[in-house]
Amino acid sequence: MHILVLGASSYVGAALAEAFSPNNGLILVGRDVDRLIMATKICKNSGAAQVAYIEQDLGQGVSAVLQAIEGKRIDLVIDAASASSRYRDTEIEPSDIPRYVYADFLSRTEIMDHVLRNQDSAPAMIFISTVLTLVKSPGRRIYTALKALNETHLTKIKNSRPDFYLLIVYVGAVIDPRHETRKPKELASAVFQAFVNKNERLF
Repeated sequence: MHILVLGASSYVGAALAEAFSPNNGLILVGRDVDRLIMATKICKNSGAAQVAYIEQDLGQGVSAVLQAIEGKRIDLVIDAASASSRYRDTEIEPSDIPRYVYADFLSRTEIMDHVLRNQDSAPAMIFISTVLTLVKSPGRRIYTALKALNETHLTKIKNSRPDFYLLIVYVGAVIDPRHETRKPKELASAVFQAFVNKNERLF
């Protein structure tokens, strides 16, 4: 498979890329170039057929991503990216909301629309969502709402495209973005098995 991984410089995104590496080609997209380089090496050591990376802040646009996938068939999109996940509503200025809406929602619609227009069959999609903020962090409604918008958009595609397989993963554990732990790899292993089993939801 040819796999596009969004948010690959996060611990969760890198762990997912590693889990899906064996015999597959990957394009890793993320904001932190050092972590992207590390993730690229790990994926190669895990048996990836080919790995490329793109340093791209989705809040700044998606042109580099679209250029990288132009003319390529994408079999699977793994979306683990989020610009707003680290912030509570009170930490986000009103003037910054359009940037987060673009980074965490509109950028994804642009990428998916491009892929769907340029290949005969739809790619599969793994979307990393959350239930954690609803239970333990009610002060992050902006982040939660953007996840919900993505789910609604992807579900509409699924309902209109029988060939579109969608797996939504609801993360209910705290995963510290500043420190590496076992949780991302445990999550990635569960996601990989759910994908193999063709599950549509994973909690």
